[in-house]
Amino acid sequence: MNTIELNPAVRAEIEKVVEISAYLWQREWAERNGGNISVDLTEIFGEPPSDLSQFPHCLLSVAAGSGSFPTDAAGHIFFVKGTGERIRELRAPDLAGCVLRIDDKAEGYHILWGGRGQPDFRPTSEFISHVEIVMDKFRSGSGDRCVIHTHPLELIALSHHPKYAHDELAYTDVCWKMLPEVRAFVPRGIGIVPYCMPGSKAMAEGTTAKLRRHDVAVWEKHGAVATGRDALTAYDFIDVANKGAKLFLKCLAAGFEPEGVSAQAMQELKETFGL
Repeated sequence: MNTIELNPAVRAEIEKVVEISAYLWQREWAERNGGNISVDLTEIFGEPPSDLSQFPHCLLSVAAGSGSFPTDAAGHIFFVKGTGERIRELRAPDLAGCVLRIDDKAEGYHILWGGRGQPDFRPTSEFISHVEIVMDKFRSGSGDRCVIHTHPLELIALSHHPKYAHDELAYTDVCWKMLPEVRAFVPRGIGIVPYCMPGSKAMAEGTTAKLRRHDVAVWEKHGAVATGRDALTAYDFIDVANKGAKLFLKCLAAGFEPEGVSAQAMQELKETFGL
């Protein structure tokens, strides 16, 4: 299988993914092959090979209800974790991930690098969702190019709570009020995507919609998704949000309902920092 030499800018972005993948595994947020990371490299990749016929071409296998690539994703180049691969295995990104280019008809992709050197290597089954999210950010003028989906323990636990699972305003409020930094660094709050089949079109559309208005989208009883200009900033949103949920649940486990930062104090934070 042919491969290419990655430029320093692309390698630097992949190294950020490698760094974050270690954090996700260490925090028990990525059991087995759970969780995914992708990053759109198009703007820093440079010119793709002129003869793409030298590289494996895979037509998109559209499972029932999973959707397809948006047409304007044609020509975009991504690094993405492979299906069935473990987050911890991204320490060797050429084995657990690949660099691919979505073809000119947005019907499939060419694998340009990595993928264990196997022509039948496949990106995560949630890759369509990631592309939908990134392209929505691209259309809006946002600089976010990375998508992280992971399984943060406390955010998931809170999404099982009957009082908060279906009320994203209350869910956000209990996370915000536990620590000023949560209010400051997750200023747009947390949206909740009602439980649906992983990798489905409903999940892709629901997540895209929530991330237009919120910094983190929680998949009810499943996980969380955030975007950022790179893997480091996308991770920060989930990390900070999860701290709020963790503190709240610790208080409940200790047997008391936390008082939290007052509504007035949170309003002062909002005004002071222009949130």
